[in-house]
Amino acid sequence: MKYPTKVTTVGGHFMFDDDQETPNTLNAAFEFNENGKRKMLVFDVRHWMSNHEAEICAKMTEKDGKPDSNTVGNVFYGSKGYLGIEWYTRYQSWLGKYQQPGPAKTAGGDHYANFIKAVRSHKRADLNAEIEEGAASTVLVHLANISYRVGRTINLTPTLGSFRAIRKRTSY
Repeated sequence: MKYPTKVTTVGGHFMFDDDQETPNTLNAAFEFNENGKRKMLVFDVRHWMSNHEAEICAKMTEKDGKPDSNTVGNVFYGSKGYLGIEWYTRYQSWLGKYQQPGPAKTAGGDHYANFIKAVRSHKRADLNAEIEEGAASTVLVHLANISYRVGRTINLTPTLGSFRAIRKRTSY
């Protein structure tokens, strides 16, 4: 699934009273429909306060005698289990009804540095992932941000690359 047909986002500033435009708490729902297959992706952003779900940053070292509570990671829920990614370097999965540990890996790297390396070398093979994959991911972020800023659901026509906002008609 590449581009959604519908995006609904809610959120706001719930942690700090500052002048940032980006919400520190956000929930975005993306609906996809490709070849008659409907899927949904839910993306949730919470500020750095977390309960260390999926063991993300649960074993962080202490700084100045205090536990490091800056949790950065992702949790992906699927039909057979879930995957936790910590700081884009440690991957751990849990499978089945009893959440048995599944495949795990420590890998990763600096994606920005990888992009610069590929630009300098002029070698597409140096990329960790194709540019089109990054562009598709970025489109999701922008669509969620648009939905949040206009305060309503947006419908997308993926083949045309355009969308229209759903707006309640008001009487004049």
